[in-house]
Amino acid sequence: MNKITFPVRLFFTKTGRAKYISALDLIKCFQRAIRRTDLPIWHTQGFNPHTYVNVNLPLSLGTEGYCESMDLKLNEEVAFDAVAEKLNAVLPADIRITKAAVPVKKHTEIEKSVYKIVTDCDIQKLQEFFGREQIITEKKTKKGIAEIDIKPYIEVSDYGEGEFTLVLPSGCDFTINPSLVFDAYEKLTGDKIETLKIQRMRILCKDGKDFE
Repeated sequence: MNKITFPVRLFFTKTGRAKYISALDLIKCFQRAIRRTDLPIWHTQGFNPHTYVNVNLPLSLGTEGYCESMDLKLNEEVAFDAVAEKLNAVLPADIRITKAAVPVKKHTEIEKSVYKIVTDCDIQKLQEFFGREQIITEKKTKKGIAEIDIKPYIEVSDYGEGEFTLVLPSGCDFTINPSLVFDAYEKLTGDKIETLKIQRMRILCKDGKDFE
């Protein structure tokens, strides 16, 4: 007979030095943190049981995240505020749980990521670059390296002094990382980017609403 488990979705920020923690190391970090609490965590079954945690949409190395999420399961019901408090007490300072809640949507519903970009690039040159009819670059696929036109997948808005908003596809079906866009910018314009800060601010689902 299967034991009843209680799913919990953690929403957290990953900033500062933590932006250089890979997705795999992030999972290990959470697993270690959980072991330092008294949370009744559920473990996977089989020959090699381990603390179950699952990152819903891994963040690219070097990118800060303000809407990241991870799923876990508990063997007993625990108040969500208590889960967040216990984990924040043992997690690194640059990883903060902002909310714990019941999972609402499946990770397969994720479609886009919204990024805030801070850069020293000339805004006029950026607008000209994003206004091109095509932006051809190389992208790694399951079949190897292929040339693709990423222009149709890029949404840009809110140009300001040294910053703007960039929306790109994310999820199981197709993903474009901001680094691919800026690699293409350097190759096609010949300009070297000295300052580039990427922050993921929102994760959107196919219905246009935030992932929750």
